[in-house]
Amino acid sequence: MKGDLNTKFSISVGKFTYKILKLSGKKGTALPGKVSMKIEPNLLSKMVNKCDRTIIITGTNGKTTTNNLLNHVLNGFYENIASNLNGSNLVTGVVTSFIINKKNHYDCGIFEVDEGTVPKVTKHINPNYIVITNFFRDQLDRFGEVENTIKLVHDSITNPQTVLILNADDPSCLYFNDLPNPKVYYSHGETENSKKDVEVLESVFCPICGNRLEYDFINYGNIGQYHCNNCGASNPFSDYKLISVTPYDGYYDFTIGYCNEQKSFRLNVMGLYNLYNCLAVIALSSELGLDYETIQSRIQSFEYKLGRMETIKLGNKEVVLVLSKNPVGLSEVFSAFHTNPNEKSIMFILNDYAADGKDVSWIWDANFDEINNIQKVKNFYCAGTRAEDAALRLKYTNFPTDKIRIYPGKDKFDLKSGIDQLLSENNRSYIVGTFTGMPEARKILYEKHDKIYEN
Repeated sequence: MKGDLNTKFSISVGKFTYKILKLSGKKGTALPGKVSMKIEPNLLSKMVNKCDRTIIITGTNGKTTTNNLLNHVLNGFYENIASNLNGSNLVTGVVTSFIINKKNHYDCGIFEVDEGTVPKVTKHINPNYIVITNFFRDQLDRFGEVENTIKLVHDSITNPQTVLILNADDPSCLYFNDLPNPKVYYSHGETENSKKDVEVLESVFCPICGNRLEYDFINYGNIGQYHCNNCGASNPFSDYKLISVTPYDGYYDFTIGYCNEQKSFRLNVMGLYNLYNCLAVIALSSELGLDYETIQSRIQSFEYKLGRMETIKLGNKEVVLVLSKNPVGLSEVFSAFHTNPNEKSIMFILNDYAADGKDVSWIWDANFDEINNIQKVKNFYCAGTRAEDAALRLKYTNFPTDKIRIYPGKDKFDLKSGIDQLLSENNRSYIVGTFTGMPEARKILYEKHDKIYEN
């Protein structure tokens, strides 16, 4: 009885905290859970019992996109879903998702979980499925080398019944071979967009024997078709495989082979790397029993927000927001802009707060040369607390210096003047930013959006 009262009290305090935060104009995505767990440390274990089944999504890139897309698809199948859709992926964020949802039963709990937080979450959640998107070098000052992160996730999978949804094109999936868990693989076959003779800078060594991997083709980063000449390791057989893709400005038509058939889809989100996120969602949705027609229609109706390839309309102008936080992600973001043949301007917001990673040297590992392949770039804006570092990195690509605009920020809030100048140009704009930059840019743009459309 005392435990029940303690649990109820902790939830009440969390709800009260959330209301206060909302009244003060804050999102309240993590603090309510943090406050509640101070009162009841095992609150997550108790709350997750409300879910009939649970799914964890982790990996370096694509967690939030995959989580939001999966929620959208499964909302066409399940009535009640608990999820941390806003990207708050620590334990406190997962707990907060329950506190603000206020239901006594959920058909499904879907939770994006930070890679380093997986061990803490799996102490409370025994997931039915774990989706692993990929592993890249990311925030080295926090995680160290990528092998440390992989081991954290690997050692957290203790229930042999948990089904693993794995990216067969990422060599790091081989690290999970020794686990007895059921495994479902998805992959992206070779298409016109695949690259050959590209230098692979990450995870170049075989997880099985340590020999250097060879690649037949790359889709992005170190993701592609690989093999080891020493031990014979290669991509696992894929249950869900992308066969063809046609890119357009803002969407992709593609075909996937699964269940002995070829299925057609459309994804209205930029970035070829998002096709991998979509493959993971299709694989898991199908494994859960959703039919093709439901999955297809739900994916096609998906519109993304939260600054991950989010388009904000300001009168006759469109601004695309893109979160990017590591070398592979940033390189692929620049590649995604190739499909727009019209004049455009680009802003890169580089901050060095703890959430961004204090060490910004990672930008030198990103392929900034991709910028020179983008058609009709009018100006490139460098903003944020480390704007000068971004401008220097851009200069080393031989990008025309007369097109580089530098707007150093005294703090993460100091973006308005740069964004105002960006918007004064009569063309489409892209704003790419790290963790603390993107919410501030989004806030400024929506304030402008509301002023335009409230009149």
